Amino acid sequence: MRVLRLSNEKMYLSISYDISNTKARNRIVKLLESYGFRVQKSVFEVQLNERQFKILKKQLQKILDRAKKQYPEEHNNVDSIKFYVLSKIGEGSLDGRIDGLGSGYEKIYFEEFMII
Repeated sequence: MRVLRLSNEKMYLSISYDISNTKARNRIVKLLESYGFRVQKSVFEVQLNERQFKILKKQLQKILDRAKKQYPEEHNNVDSIKFYVLSKIGEGSLDGRIDGLGSGYEKIYFEEFMII
């Protein structure tokens, strides 16, 4: 069992995806496996700092853009990758704790608390 230790610089995220194209999905899985570990078929848990998080998002967006360009017939506007920031030292509010990529992602705002 892996134990993730939080530091002042790190945040703990749960990342889920719904990708229609098999090649793009496999690339995303391989990339996410290099950052963290799989907890369900389409859910990963990772621990990153802000810089690593931005780099990961750019890499994932590049995969989505490439798949959309190469396989437009398979792209059905529901592909999405969601990022749930579960813990971040010094973070007082939930603002910005849920983020995503892809045309199937829709920003969600919560008025109260969210329990995952």
